[in-house]
Amino acid sequence: MTAWQLAKRGFDVTVFDQWNTPNDRGASAGESRIFRTIYKEGPDYVPVLKKSYDMWEELQANQATSVLQMCGGLMIGRPDTHDVEAVISCAEAADLDHRVLNSHDMAREYPQFRLDDDEVGVFDPASGVFRPEAAVLTARKEAERLGADFRTYTRILNIRPLSQHVMIDTHDGAQAFDKVVVSTGPWVNELTDFGPDIVAPRRLVAMWFPARDVPLHTPANMPISIRRHPEGGFSCFPVLDGLGVKILPHHLAWATLDQVEDLPRFVEADVVRSTEHAVARLMPGLDPTPFRVSTWTEGFTKDEAPIVGPSAQDPRIVLAVGMSGQGFKFSPMMGSIVTDMVENGSSTDAIGLMDAQRFDGGGS
Repeated sequence: MTAWQLAKRGFDVTVFDQWNTPNDRGASAGESRIFRTIYKEGPDYVPVLKKSYDMWEELQANQATSVLQMCGGLMIGRPDTHDVEAVISCAEAADLDHRVLNSHDMAREYPQFRLDDDEVGVFDPASGVFRPEAAVLTARKEAERLGADFRTYTRILNIRPLSQHVMIDTHDGAQAFDKVVVSTGPWVNELTDFGPDIVAPRRLVAMWFPARDVPLHTPANMPISIRRHPEGGFSCFPVLDGLGVKILPHHLAWATLDQVEDLPRFVEADVVRSTEHAVARLMPGLDPTPFRVSTWTEGFTKDEAPIVGPSAQDPRIVLAVGMSGQGFKFSPMMGSIVTDMVENGSSTDAIGLMDAQRFDGGGS
């Protein structure tokens, strides 16, 4: 996204990717991602989310493709649950359209979800579902159309700030640049001074469960959702592959990895069984036996807010790391904010919670 925004503003852009673009190794894998505007993380994010939606629309129009389907979204749980309270508070603080549905309303409008009598669903009409791999490909193609050069399968060995330039060392040699943007996802520890106590790679696990009535569970009829329940918490994505609903469990700790290459592709049976139990209890239209289980990684900061801004080491290096599972939905605006910082040293759209220098001793 930063490559697209930099190229759009006329910069000469080179992108180094250690794999291909897109790929299934980093945080943009997994077939689907959530876009939501009523943000449980707080109303500070809402202006960036609104602008990101407009930029997603621009990207889709420029490339004549679709990567984001708006289908609405639900936060489901008891009214006194922290995330349910936070969503309602955000909607009220930002004056966002929303509805609070009791269990009877939910059973009538959204029978895909089974609620206890004391639960509610908070509906956000400005939510939807992404195809993340398609979105990355679309952004790359738009950046290339505007002149960006993508060098795939090129691993960065080192970033060296010198007096006149910032040098990038690769296996193919060194190259000098005026500015460098570090957006390494879960590989953040390799090219920054942030240790795992500040940003750590974690394993995320998703499972796909067969839908008994596939049309009922497609985006045309089923919103994205986040569920908070004593027997299971998860994000839920409508059917995109013609067969199953994706469930990303939250009620189980996401395992921290010593390094990204330690990511296990096989998932423990207890993790699968626990998710099966939650699906059987809370998703009545699904067969509670997953036909696919997948893993990938993301870099999580210790306060679970992204790190975006100039490095403490050298302002010519701008960081966009530690997205903590949040970054995809507002990635176009992250690209715009980073481009502002490359161009001007700061951005009026920057969110204070993401300050790159809030951690002592951190930086690239």
